[in-house]
Amino acid sequence: MKENFVLTFDIGSSVLRAMVAGRGINNTFKVKGYKEVEYDGFFEGKFLNQDKLPSIFEEIIDELDIQNEKIDKMYIGVPAEFSSVTVVQESINFGNRRKVKKTDIDSLFYLAGEKSKSGEVEVVSVSPLSFSLDGFSTLDPIGESGTSLSAKLSIIYVNRDFIELFNSIAGGLNFSTVEYISEPLAQAQYIVPKDKREDFALLVDGGDLTTSIAFIKGDGLSALSSVSRGGGFITNDIAEAFDLSMKEADRLKKQIVLSLKGGQNDFYELCTDMGKVTKIGLNFANEVVGYRIEELAEVISKCLQMNSTQFESYLPIYLTGGGIAKIKGGRDFLAKCLGRNVTYGTPNIPGKERTELASIYSLVNSALDCE
Repeated sequence: MKENFVLTFDIGSSVLRAMVAGRGINNTFKVKGYKEVEYDGFFEGKFLNQDKLPSIFEEIIDELDIQNEKIDKMYIGVPAEFSSVTVVQESINFGNRRKVKKTDIDSLFYLAGEKSKSGEVEVVSVSPLSFSLDGFSTLDPIGESGTSLSAKLSIIYVNRDFIELFNSIAGGLNFSTVEYISEPLAQAQYIVPKDKREDFALLVDGGDLTTSIAFIKGDGLSALSSVSRGGGFITNDIAEAFDLSMKEADRLKKQIVLSLKGGQNDFYELCTDMGKVTKIGLNFANEVVGYRIEELAEVISKCLQMNSTQFESYLPIYLTGGGIAKIKGGRDFLAKCLGRNVTYGTPNIPGKERTELASIYSLVNSALDCE
């Protein structure tokens, strides 16, 4: 039997990642090719230097050398910034008491998707938050008996402009099909354990120029927000505060440990672009980095307050992406600001347990499920 490989793209706010992979044993992956490229990214729902995207994709495809796999389909991850979520209630009446079939679930999803169609957006997924059979809650109704089935469903939309852009890129590269996957939903289903999703969980994906906040219930998202803040803003703050170049600021950011409390004579030593060593006050540098994380924590707290009737203090929170998680002590500082525990969200793959890889492996997992 021929092995199935998929080509999947993760559209980050400053890095494009692409992977050709198939399913391995024990739910691992056989990776045939992987490429990541820094690019101008996107900000506030717009791609910066959008005209460069087709040539970047062409270079990635050439380097991955997918000819041998006969891949004519491309999977594109849709970031939260180009997405929106709505929750609807849908139900069907069987007339007579009978067992629920998978086709009944499919019908519910289809009805919800058809009703939700719009001119400016396209439905990218319909996922169940909860089911009830004859008014009684059930986790998996298939095989159970009843006369009517209801579901609370999460519908994720993607901006039509985003789809038209990547359809055009794929067409220019002679791909016959493009399939779109919600990146926050893919991460929710792959990174967050199923038992943690039965009540509610929160996924914070902190990127370079954008951070998404996804509320998870069951197999879907009950709410999704995106804020134009991330690790790149922290680097910029450091550069401005200490009159450094962006490269120098990035090097300093990698040294910073937010859990350290120093005295007046405690410094970080930074090697400048000119090869000189300069001293940066430890506490001041930590304050500069901490400011943006506090700002992000305020946004997360507001999102939690908007849903305060649903979310208790034990709500599991997972942090993915490289914007905050890569800062030493960043996760713990965020947890302290929120007054809640925060867990790293990483792929369950030996040697790949890195928060910045959560999105690409989650998308590959979803793409292989689609196949």
